[in-house]
Amino acid sequence: MKRDSSDTLSERVYRDILDRLLKRGLRPGDFVDRKKLAGDLEVSLIPVSEAIQKLTHQGFLYTRPRKGTFVSSPSLEDVRGQQLLREALECQVARLLCGNQIREARDTLLPLAEAADATADAGEPLWRDDYAFHEALVNLAGYEALSRCFKQISNLSMFYETAVISPMQQASYDRHVTLLNDLADAEPGAAEERMRNHIRFGKDSLFKAIP
Repeated sequence: MKRDSSDTLSERVYRDILDRLLKRGLRPGDFVDRKKLAGDLEVSLIPVSEAIQKLTHQGFLYTRPRKGTFVSSPSLEDVRGQQLLREALECQVARLLCGNQIREARDTLLPLAEAADATADAGEPLWRDDYAFHEALVNLAGYEALSRCFKQISNLSMFYETAVISPMQQASYDRHVTLLNDLADAEPGAAEERMRNHIRFGKDSLFKAIP
């Protein structure tokens, strides 16, 4: 595991376990072996337990008395709920930033949008580059509470998606550069609708019957 003096051990363990969850190294229903994790990551049980406690609180894991800790098994309704939370947050961000603020930040946002589009064009897993672009948008709003909420919602949303819809299939793709350009030219109402369409793009079955 990569060492970074600016992080605590439990934070690094947390990120490693989260990465396994998002990459399906740990799948719904799997037993989470604390001793094995501690051995794999060359740490004591304390940071592993702290990371597991945090992930349990966030909804990725659950603990059964006298049985141990397991990976959560979300339902389709769980997936929809997380997607709607992300949609609500990012649509509000789009309303706040559309127009001048997006144009002023274009030099920062464009490389991230291009990286996401290039990853999609290559047929590679998109979630890291997609996350980087959307995180930059949310951070641009300048509200720590929004940024913190986005991080948790988007990670849990991605985990739920990969857990329930496996592997995720998307026949078409809404390009991030196009989204960026549209937000730069949009009024608040149109920006909100554009972001909603982006988040729901290619997920018709997931959002079926949701207004």
